[in-house]
Amino acid sequence: MIRERAPAAVVAAGIVAVIGGGFSALSIAGSFLIISHSDFSLYGLAPTSAVRSILYLTWAFFLVCAGFLVVCGFCVIRLRNWARLSLLVMAGGGLLFGAVGLGFTVLTIYSTPDDPVVSKPLLLSVLAFIYGLPVLAAVWWLVLFTRRPVVEQFRAASAAMRAAGRASHPIEPDCPLAVRAVGWYLASFVLFLPFLPFLPSRLPALYFGHFFRGPSAILAHFLSFSLCAVPGIGLLLRKRWGYLLAMGGQLLFCVNCLAVAFSPSFAANMRAGYAELGLPLWFSSSLTHMRYLVLLSLALPVVILVVLTVYRRPFYAAADRKARSG
Repeated sequence: MIRERAPAAVVAAGIVAVIGGGFSALSIAGSFLIISHSDFSLYGLAPTSAVRSILYLTWAFFLVCAGFLVVCGFCVIRLRNWARLSLLVMAGGGLLFGAVGLGFTVLTIYSTPDDPVVSKPLLLSVLAFIYGLPVLAAVWWLVLFTRRPVVEQFRAASAAMRAAGRASHPIEPDCPLAVRAVGWYLASFVLFLPFLPFLPSRLPALYFGHFFRGPSAILAHFLSFSLCAVPGIGLLLRKRWGYLLAMGGQLLFCVNCLAVAFSPSFAANMRAGYAELGLPLWFSSSLTHMRYLVLLSLALPVVILVVLTVYRRPFYAAADRKARSG
């Protein structure tokens, strides 16, 4: 059997994924070493164990994502359809997080005092370059891997593998890709659940305008992450209850963001939160910008709600077919 060869554009995309994933993994590992061996008290910062735990968990999550990106890069060159779909999911998430992250960074920079050493325009240029490259790569992958000739070539390669008795990772073809992307994103929160009981008791939580500390904060985080993970798993299993829970959960998160942003105790909660985390007081001085940052976090749940609304009928049809098939 003659093996199907990937076109040059797909090979280039795979190489970029391998290089990007490898560079990201090295950067995350380097950041971990620097933070864990640095004394920030010289700069007026005193990160608490809660802040360090948040950083370590976040880096661990993105380190796993970077490793998976490297694997997808190699496999997409071999025309594995699951790798193509995975890169599409990661590209969609990268595009959204890159745009939101860039907006978050811009607001954060302009809400902090001027630095006599590094000017704000220079810092913005560097950050625009850092965020811009992943966004450009995400747009490229979204365009490339959804083109009909490319999709047909991957499907032909998968069919040839099944005919040869070497089927690749099974992918449900009738579930909308956008819903699968939402499902994988929400289900990924299950990775954080085992670590929550071991987080420091000083890690605060802010839900619906109320400030939680200690065990009640950990319980609030556990319920919040579970409300993401369980519906995500349901979407991946093509269950109607997963769709309903996902819609309800994201609506609840939207209400939470609005309640936090417009709560009468917003200023007091922000100052208490930063004090609990050991962050400098000047970081909580511009409450107007912080309110904007909280409202900016609405972007992701709103996008998820739009995707689920648009693909409700195709998802329900796929769920019904799976229920009938047993």
